[in-house]
Amino acid sequence: MKFAAIFVLLANAFSAGMMFLASVFISRYGGKELFGFFSVILGVIVIGAKITTLGLDVALVRFLPKYRTEGKLAASGGIKRIAIGLTLFLSVLAAVTFALLLHYLRGFTVQVSAAVAISLPLAAMLAIFQNIIRADGNVSRAVVGEAVVRPVAFMTVILLLHFALVPGIGNFGVGLAYSIALASSLLVSISFVFFDKKVNWTGAFSLSGKQVREWLSHGVNLLLSESATALLNQAPILLAGILLSAPEAGEMSAVVRLAMLVIFALTAVQSIITPFLSQAMSNDNHTELQALVARAAAFTMIVAIPVCVGFVVFAPSLLSFFGDGYVEVVPLLRIMLGAYLIYAAAGPAIALLTMTGHHKMARNVVCSAAILMTGAGAVAMKTGGLTAAIWVLAAIVAIYPMILAAVCRHKLGVDPTVFSMRFLLTR
Repeated sequence: MKFAAIFVLLANAFSAGMMFLASVFISRYGGKELFGFFSVILGVIVIGAKITTLGLDVALVRFLPKYRTEGKLAASGGIKRIAIGLTLFLSVLAAVTFALLLHYLRGFTVQVSAAVAISLPLAAMLAIFQNIIRADGNVSRAVVGEAVVRPVAFMTVILLLHFALVPGIGNFGVGLAYSIALASSLLVSISFVFFDKKVNWTGAFSLSGKQVREWLSHGVNLLLSESATALLNQAPILLAGILLSAPEAGEMSAVVRLAMLVIFALTAVQSIITPFLSQAMSNDNHTELQALVARAAAFTMIVAIPVCVGFVVFAPSLLSFFGDGYVEVVPLLRIMLGAYLIYAAAGPAIALLTMTGHHKMARNVVCSAAILMTGAGAVAMKTGGLTAAIWVLAAIVAIYPMILAAVCRHKLGVDPTVFSMRFLLTR
């Protein structure tokens, strides 16, 4: 697990660095408007891909370790087939709808609309195949496609399009590059799944009505939680693109995406421990649950604190990479860095609740935060611009993870926060 944690952390750090460079390149060579377009479209794809999985991507991580422990191989095969088939159908349908909206309502060309929309099913299927790998404990392999192949392919195609094939990069080039990057990532993940025979198409499988209802019931609750989390991360950018302008959406994107790097270690750790949390809960081992989240909290803060401090100090330099005008939002970046440090200190509360059967409680908290973020953020943005919206965003980002941590202590008797590191001293 330690090797996996280090690998996943390095892979996520590499991904964050490459995507940062890609964002800087798009902003500098394409301007704020193109960067704003890319940020808004990326937000839509993230949310849309999450919705079209119906939460089955996370349900895979919840049920597959459980079925493996109980020896239910037929049920394991059934949930994999349902997740792949249903997600493929819904994501393609959503992609067609998205392309039509971009073309007829927003006025983008057919080429741009198609290049952007194809990313949606690719992202959705990537989530499914990644979690099939992750559910079997192969967390290192699970991140290769998304954290290594995707950013490398994206940056490579952007550079190729800009310097070798076309005079300058535009909306079509960005959309095409991201679609190719996702396709490359998906192919790598699929190859891992089929090489290891994770989906045995000729083997026995069960699709009883009771099991399907259980998967979908759990999945829909997870869908709401995961979609709400995605909305919390993307809503400020989408709102800026809708209510303000593409350049201001670009500024908001730069602030939010840089600040979110404070929690990239937490994101990596949660992807690692989820199958182990499910297994510990199946064995009714609360001591192991506490030990897992305590180690996760320690690992998270070891990375989060220096990243936050470094970004606070070098905020002007970091934002200046994006081009002229971005340095003006340095105070906003520092506000968000503080909020995400508090977020990191709350620990892997959402993963703990999701994997221990308290997903409905997690759903209620996260969905309430997302609704508040969207409503209050829109009002703040219309009345006070980016500054007011950032204060609203920072408050919600800092508070709702602490509420989730309090629920963990109340429902499970497990402390996921930074204070849980005290349990490591007793082991």
